Amino acid sequence: MELKGKTALITGGGTGLGRSVTLLLAREGVNVAVNYSRSREDAEKTARDAEALGVGARTIQADVSIPEDAVRMVAETEKAFGRLDILVNNAGTTRFVPFRDLDGLDEEDFLRLYRTNSLSCFFTSRAAAVIMKKNGGGHIINTVSIAGMRPTGSSIAYAVSKAAQIHLTKCLAVALAPEIRVNGVAPGLLLTRWAAGFSDEHVKAMTSQTLLKKTADVEECAAMYLALAKNDSITGQVLVVDAGQVV
Repeated sequence: MELKGKTALITGGGTGLGRSVTLLLAREGVNVAVNYSRSREDAEKTARDAEALGVGARTIQADVSIPEDAVRMVAETEKAFGRLDILVNNAGTTRFVPFRDLDGLDEEDFLRLYRTNSLSCFFTSRAAAVIMKKNGGGHIINTVSIAGMRPTGSSIAYAVSKAAQIHLTKCLAVALAPEIRVNGVAPGLLLTRWAAGFSDEHVKAMTSQTLLKKTADVEECAAMYLALAKNDSITGQVLVVDAGQVV
């Protein structure tokens, strides 16, 4: 895909990995809609930084776990830029509960994480696909996790929600082909503010499990989204960026 002049919507695009992806796309000439739920100041700063790179940018508040919000967010993106070519489903949430603490999770934990991490991708992608098809196609990239591939991560509820998101990625790739490509990026541990939920001992233990003896680099992980956006021959895949933790 030739990126210059295209439009991308990045959920959770104001902070951490989402911010890095947003700015990489902006450097390629992509207009960006930066979604946030609560981090308004961060999203507005990211949008200003994107505009400084010479593209159009705007922020859109929406709670992607609410289907009506997700649909409105997509509609506002089209209204602002007249098109939508790339959707990055990056928004996510978790609850930090050790796996052995089975009593530390309740039904609402599972439902909340499933709604935000998995179900939101379906409703947002469905709405985006209608617009993308009008413009000849597009690309959806989901931020999944290695926690969806093996029993690891911040909690069982999180790991299960990410496993569902990985399978949803493949199902959407089938459903939306050939006009729209759907892929996922599965980061390992990234030292963003998300990692503040882990103890220093946990971070050291996870780092020691990687082949490269380091955590994944945020910018290098973001670069994978850019590579996927440019590649018209990949769909239904999940690319892992984890410094060699899952082999």
